[in-house]
Amino acid sequence: MSSAIDLPETDLVGARRAAVVAAMALDDLDVLVLGRQDDVTYASGIERLWTAGTRPFGAGCVIVRDGDPFGRVHVMSSWNAGIPDSIPFDDLLPLSWNPATIARNLRAIPGLGEARRIGVDTWSPGFTRTIARLAPHAELVAADDVLERVRRHKLPAEIDHIRAACEVAWAGVDAILAAHRNGTTSSDQLTAAAIAALATHGATIPSSGIEVSVDGEALVADVGMIVGDYEGGVGGRFVDGVRVEERSALIDACVTGASWHDLAAAATTGHWRVRGLGLGYERPVFDATTGRAETLAAAMVMSVADGSRRDVVAIRPAGPPEVLSARSGSAP
Repeated sequence: MSSAIDLPETDLVGARRAAVVAAMALDDLDVLVLGRQDDVTYASGIERLWTAGTRPFGAGCVIVRDGDPFGRVHVMSSWNAGIPDSIPFDDLLPLSWNPATIARNLRAIPGLGEARRIGVDTWSPGFTRTIARLAPHAELVAADDVLERVRRHKLPAEIDHIRAACEVAWAGVDAILAAHRNGTTSSDQLTAAAIAALATHGATIPSSGIEVSVDGEALVADVGMIVGDYEGGVGGRFVDGVRVEERSALIDACVTGASWHDLAAAATTGHWRVRGLGLGYERPVFDATTGRAETLAAAMVMSVADGSRRDVVAIRPAGPPEVLSARSGSAP
């Protein structure tokens, strides 16, 4: 089976898709069914809509490997707005509340019925029964670690997207600082100023969100937003518009091979966290009680918070990390 479109390796969507299919081959998966929105976005490149609340599991994306380096991707959508050109309209699965309709659409996917091993990032009892009918000879396996393993290590283009998202996050912080200089002291009004500024940059999907508090002459602000599918964030304590904390030793501890013990020893406050960042909140996660079995590796991107200061860094193969949240043209 061939791809619907030839995806060049330089294309970010194609590169991510190829990485997912390679991981499927490593785990001997013929089909991968994804329901988590961030996993669906990573594997397919579709633009996601943000909605508050929870949603039941659904087969949002189905990837059939069948020897193709890019696989064949089927996405649950009734329209092609926000769908990359690499996924033709015929490979879209119409949305439906009717389980019979969903089963019929899944049955039409070439290669699904003959699959030997089907991986799923999460599932429900109803989906398990459906797959048993559609692919009676397939082994259904948990595959949430497949996407986690791939997404931990960022491609160069992903790092560029995250750096750009951090610049947008700074626009939100700058709006907060400007409103504060003009006499605004209400946290709600300062937050509203940040939201308005971020919206002008097309950033309307929160990740960690916007946190603002006034502490005497100081202003404590942290902004984390999704921009073009990738998260950007920055935070700190500001006096007269200047971030007053020095660069945390925790940043310099974020090197290839660093362990929980290395990070804990470098933290200067009791409130620290180093966690993966990409299409939102990702693993690994380190804090005072979490991540003792984890280590940092090259190409990971981490949100580094030590007290009120937060930065985003990219782990290099050797040496100190690159601070992606540094203001353009200035030192971090």
